Amino acid sequence: MPSIAYATVGSVDELEALQTIGRLIKEERLAQGLSQVQLAKQAGTAIKTVRTLESGTRRTQEINQRKLEHALGWRAGSMSEILKGKSSFAPDQITPDDMRSSEDPRQPSGPRVTVPAAPIARASHLSDEELLAELTYRMMHRNRG
Repeated sequence: MPSIAYATVGSVDELEALQTIGRLIKEERLAQGLSQVQLAKQAGTAIKTVRTLESGTRRTQEINQRKLEHALGWRAGSMSEILKGKSSFAPDQITPDDMRSSEDPRQPSGPRVTVPAAPIARASHLSDEELLAELTYRMMHRNRG
């Protein structure tokens, strides 16, 4: 089995960040009473994505991170913050509550991207991120008929 090389970003190494994200996803999923299958369905991702993230050994695409963040009630970009070493907490001290939107106006949260539950009729008013989420949705659902 080939070994996987992990990078170090700031003071947080990638493996530690991935394991932290996996732990947080599992804790939040269990707190919400969801199985891995239910979370994957709610987020609109493959079950393999949830299993992979919870194992804490591999990254996933950013669009899948955003979908899971939304399904778990976390602020957009919270997983990326951990992966980039930008969290204000040490990885072993981060809780699922730290991943939620802050009510403190002094702490800006990233733009909230929601993956549409149904196709959008007009896309002229969408941001680039929202347009990408819409295109992703349509590609995922085009063959489900």
